[in-house]
Amino acid sequence: MRIKVYEMANGYPVMLFYVFCMTFVSVVKSACLCSDYPDISREAYIFETPNLPQEACCMPTVGNGYLATTVYGKFIHVNGIYNGRYGDSHHAEVPSMADIHIESNGKEFVTESFLMNVVKGIFYHKITIKAGNIEQRIYAHQHTTRLLVNEILISRKQESTEEITVSLTHKFNPKSDDVRLQVVAPKTEGDPWFSSGSTITSETPTSSTSQLYMYWDDVPRTLTLASGADSQVWTFLFAISGRKSEAFLSLIAGWELRDAGILCQMHEYAWQQKWIDGKIDLDGTNLELAKAIYGSMYYITSSLPPQGNDVQFPFHFYGISPGDLAHGGCDPDDYKGHVFWDQEKWMFPTILMFHPDIALEMLKSRSYHLQAAKDNAAKNGYRGAQFPWEMAFTGVEVCPATPYPTNELHISGDIAFAVQQHLWATNDTTFLEDHNGFEMIKSIAEFWESKVEYNQTLEAYTISNVMPPDEYHESVNNSVFTNSIAQISLRLPAYAASLINKSVPAEWTDIADNMFIPFDHKLQYHPEFEGYTPGTIVKQADAILLGYPLMANMTAATRQNDLEIYETYEGTNVTDPNGPAMTWGMFAIGWFEMKNLSKAEKFITRSYANIQEPFKVWTETATGAGAVNFVTGMGGFLQAIVFGYGGIRLQRNSLLVDITLPANTDTITFRGLNYLGNSLCICGENDTVHVTVLDRNNLSFHADLQLVQGSHVIPLYLETTVTVPRFTFSIAPTHW
Repeated sequence: MRIKVYEMANGYPVMLFYVFCMTFVSVVKSACLCSDYPDISREAYIFETPNLPQEACCMPTVGNGYLATTVYGKFIHVNGIYNGRYGDSHHAEVPSMADIHIESNGKEFVTESFLMNVVKGIFYHKITIKAGNIEQRIYAHQHTTRLLVNEILISRKQESTEEITVSLTHKFNPKSDDVRLQVVAPKTEGDPWFSSGSTITSETPTSSTSQLYMYWDDVPRTLTLASGADSQVWTFLFAISGRKSEAFLSLIAGWELRDAGILCQMHEYAWQQKWIDGKIDLDGTNLELAKAIYGSMYYITSSLPPQGNDVQFPFHFYGISPGDLAHGGCDPDDYKGHVFWDQEKWMFPTILMFHPDIALEMLKSRSYHLQAAKDNAAKNGYRGAQFPWEMAFTGVEVCPATPYPTNELHISGDIAFAVQQHLWATNDTTFLEDHNGFEMIKSIAEFWESKVEYNQTLEAYTISNVMPPDEYHESVNNSVFTNSIAQISLRLPAYAASLINKSVPAEWTDIADNMFIPFDHKLQYHPEFEGYTPGTIVKQADAILLGYPLMANMTAATRQNDLEIYETYEGTNVTDPNGPAMTWGMFAIGWFEMKNLSKAEKFITRSYANIQEPFKVWTETATGAGAVNFVTGMGGFLQAIVFGYGGIRLQRNSLLVDITLPANTDTITFRGLNYLGNSLCICGENDTVHVTVLDRNNLSFHADLQLVQGSHVIPLYLETTVTVPRFTFSIAPTHW
């Protein structure tokens, strides 16, 4: 949430105004918390409740990266479909034809429950009546990505013989402020409904509006299981695409899968493969943490493209927003579906480790808009590529407020850093050569070259007038994070060039080597920016990000000082307690490094306090305020699990592992962890760690690996488990 700190004429920030705003928002939104709706399931991947919460901030979502919706929501959102000019651009709210409800029809429900099974990617409404059972399944098809599916199963109890009739309510309203639609009713029974139209306002004066075509099955008012039938399934499909033929072919494909009886199985299989390829399991009694992990991974990946070469109708991915694909309409709290640094800094690292092919799609969402970033740099007086603080359909700046577009420049460095992580994790150069990746990181380096100034007094390069990740300070000089991420950006092209036999200007490395990085020699810590005074309040994790993920060279004492000074100083909170959730995961990772497990555990617990029951939906703040469903917070939390408990660090030529067991946990297993083309299973127990190479994926590169612990070097062979003591070790290629 962005609440500006206003200044009075004398220049002092009016922090009381900020505190009042946060208190007011907390009071208003606290009514939306759903503690009265507990999750009664004892399975880590199932969230179940007998009562469906009415608050939108607590409802689960289904999605597949192309389309997504809040369960029983009025609208769906489609990847890349935005409406509105510049800062008003937002995920277009497309009327949902899948909002189908089961009514009691005068019959008493003996039992009723609502559950989200995140392993299957299906939401269930389960009802028991005297004569039988009713089950509704809602899911965004993971294989045929243009389909949103409703299935209703009626089954008879053994002693029942009469007809069973169920009433349905179909709450379709074709009206929307974002799209103009023409609806065509079926001409004959069995034909689908059809609707076509376009968004109303293009993102820029020269860009086009987006076309939409939709087909859906007719939904009757009642369903009846005949007296002689034991069970029956009714399937209602909704197909949508920006191309008419694609929407129609998706509907036909759905009908064929339905008639073959494998529509749901194909969806479940695709999700099963995704979980096999990447998941984190806990054995023990810490069910709350296990559920938080499963829920977070599900909500993030359900807003990302499916994996696999057999996905029907692959699509260009436009990026992931802080409020996931199911949110981000015209409500500014949900950031309108815009793509921020959140994608690269908060969600990308975990996705890279488990799903490098999906992470590649995230990078391509940036390189696709390289020309727009170059135009943005030129408009602002720079060379190279300056990526916008907020991006949507065209790649132009769509941030509706100042001074973020001109001052929060670290976004370009965050993108370059993600490319570096991709190269270190995969050594796969296809992004550099085939997807404009090399040109992109060169252009980012050129941007920083044009932004820096050489300071004769400091004998170093400096960067002035920027907003750091701490958005309470909108114009500072030499932000320690910004300068550090620029330094990485300037060094990256030379490394990438060495992989593909290219060359880059030597000046970029020289600027990086002589970049001014603020450091207080007296207190032995990193000031957030030039002139920063210890104790000054900050919004969120900023300077502490130097230790992780940037892995800047520093002593353990400096790392600890950074953590302590930005937590509290002289008894006063420095990092705003109401700041976004991912901050606390970064503190946790730091304290894991320091081997202070009690502090690390405290921050881990705090990092997922934003979960709303019963479906583990996240809000931007623990009070329920801000963005829904806040996948940025989930990304920070998952990093705390992988890089905190897992102690995993991507280094240039190795993968470091230092596992810590969570409280009340016997084992923690990272399955499908990818490194240099190898899919690994790393399982930490009380005294030992087991490492297995499960598979070698089909990326363009894979390396033979070895485990190094102290003086011991152990080759890692396919499908062979190596067991070592639970101390720090590294995994590295046998030949480089």
